[in-house]
Amino acid sequence: MINNSDKPLATFDKLPFPEQAATIWQKGQPVATRHLPDFRLHLYAVDLFFVEMWVCRRRFVVTLFRTITDTDDLLPYVDERPLINLNAYT
Repeated sequence: MINNSDKPLATFDKLPFPEQAATIWQKGQPVATRHLPDFRLHLYAVDLFFVEMWVCRRRFVVTLFRTITDTDDLLPYVDERPLINLNAYT
């Protein structure tokens, strides 16, 4: 479980949507992307927590920012990562 009492996480959750977006653009480090039928979910590391950015695939707009509060929520990103063929680099 990720500590919800973290000040940066609590502060981010209380920000208005435009300020959340600005925080991700300024401080966020892209980690991974997941593909759903209607959305692309981009995972960012921001300070000491993770945020999902939900982007509508039809309208190409950000519809939601969701902070990750449980490490189990990171598992789908691990499961979707492509396997690397190490033999191709030898």
